[in-house]
Amino acid sequence: MPDPRHRRPNQVEIDTESVARRVASLRRRVGRRVRIFAALKANGYGFGTLPMAQAALAGGADALALIDRAEALALREADIDVPILLYAGSPLDATAVASAEARRLILTVLNERQIDLVSLHARAPVDLAIKVEVGAERIGVLGDELLAMAQRIAKHRMLSLEVVNAHPTFSDDAPDSVVKAQFQRFIEAVERIQAAGLPLPTRLFASSKTLARAAGMELDAIDPGQFLFADTTERPIIRSLRTVMTQVRRVTRDFAPEYAPFDLLQVRRVGVIPFGRVDGGGHCHANEVLVRGRRAPILGAPSLEYMRIDLSVIDDADEGDEVVLIGRQGALQISLAEVCAARGVTPSDIAMALGPAVLRQY
Repeated sequence: MPDPRHRRPNQVEIDTESVARRVASLRRRVGRRVRIFAALKANGYGFGTLPMAQAALAGGADALALIDRAEALALREADIDVPILLYAGSPLDATAVASAEARRLILTVLNERQIDLVSLHARAPVDLAIKVEVGAERIGVLGDELLAMAQRIAKHRMLSLEVVNAHPTFSDDAPDSVVKAQFQRFIEAVERIQAAGLPLPTRLFASSKTLARAAGMELDAIDPGQFLFADTTERPIIRSLRTVMTQVRRVTRDFAPEYAPFDLLQVRRVGVIPFGRVDGGGHCHANEVLVRGRRAPILGAPSLEYMRIDLSVIDDADEGDEVVLIGRQGALQISLAEVCAARGVTPSDIAMALGPAVLRQY
């Protein structure tokens, strides 16, 4: 962990209670019978895997789901003791099997060869999952392959099929029939397992978009991801995004005004902040920032590590001043909802765009 004294002055304040409340609202909606697997892909959608796991569990989640085995092991090191489902996508080998045994991870298998590989290396019971591809051309197995894989797992005494899941995909303007067709494919595939007399695994179909679209697809478990981080108004997940003014200077360019990055006739004083593309500068503002309690327009596109702001009407702005991209300063506020609307993004898009040099505070 870098010494905070030497970091660039960019920091985002994240409200973990926002996530806990979203999980609690889901619990009230689905009841106690349906298990909630909090999906924490991509470093907890940019908000941090461990703090988001803790927040989700505080809100009532039963289990976690992610794709990175290293992150799963880090959660175990942090004494997270609930079931952890590892989504498809990570290679399976002896190391993966040993980790699953020792740290009780649920491995996803995609074919019978992988089942045999897990069995070959297993020295203790290993729980498995199978992801069904339901027509969206994503990673997964075809519905008519599921039964044979379940039967093969049942032949290995060290293996147990614990979860069958899917990831329905559809555009916002797709009709309900597109969602229901994927759901029906999933149900038909899983019913073949039950008809063959095998134990019925946990059926997990509904994720964030499905939950937002329609009820009745919750089955035994759900795995919401971006849904958990979507609050922008009642209890915004991002409370603030702040930096510090690096330089204030007057505009001095006296040549080729047509090639200047902004209108030289309109801008007479410029501020520079150390928040550029590498920090998420293209996704994390509403075209203005707050300086000394006033709004200042952002000038042009961000460079790699800096952005310019127009200080023409903020004469007292100076180096070292706090600059707010999201949040409140004095009587004014740039809300998370305003930024999301201005950039056409979600809170998760913002968090995933924030570079590693942006300090996350909880």
